[in-house]
Amino acid sequence: MKPKTTARRLASDRWERVFWISWLLAALGFVVMAAFAAAADYFPADLWLAHRFQDVDAAAFSEALDAASRLAEMPLVVVGALGAALGLGLLARHLGATWLVAALVVSLSNRGVKFLVDRPRPTDDLVEVSEKTSSAAFPSGHVTAAVLVYGFIFYLASFLIPAGLLRFLVQASCVVVIVLTALQRVHAGVHWPSDVLGGLLFGSLLLALLIWGHRRFHSLAAGT
Repeated sequence: MKPKTTARRLASDRWERVFWISWLLAALGFVVMAAFAAAADYFPADLWLAHRFQDVDAAAFSEALDAASRLAEMPLVVVGALGAALGLGLLARHLGATWLVAALVVSLSNRGVKFLVDRPRPTDDLVEVSEKTSSAAFPSGHVTAAVLVYGFIFYLASFLIPAGLLRFLVQASCVVVIVLTALQRVHAGVHWPSDVLGGLLFGSLLLALLIWGHRRFHSLAAGT
């Protein structure tokens, strides 16, 4: 084995170890958070934070939040993923297929966690609820989907789009969608801040696995 190949393999092995240790620690943190969410309808700081978010009563702010949240709706995510994959020719390179599968996986896995935790949504007597939904609250499905899908777009842009203004705009837009979606779920009274935090963490765990799988696939394809 050539020295350069050996060094590359050792660096890859170190990256793998660091990745899995970090992922397992984050997963443990999510499990602990989910256990507390299953035991408590909301955390002590949730009510105070929800009221502070809802005190912001600017029409432009609310419209921006709603627009971002709609971009994280699962049907739109799935259709948009497939359309972009076909339009950009990414299916042939497995990227579009990966994106589409990820959108479906997040929907199923999020439903499973919601079922296990079974945390109730905020109620009208505690916060102003502008959207009605019957599903469990923890973790936020919109936020999980936003982190996974738009986080993956952010990742893909780093090597599919040459460095420059276009890459910056694409990646900045992804960050904006994720942040505004998280804020909107609390502002609309459909989630507690801890539900949103759970969605951010759960989405990040799924995103890390997706990126790992993508990197692993390309490493195997390249024979490294």
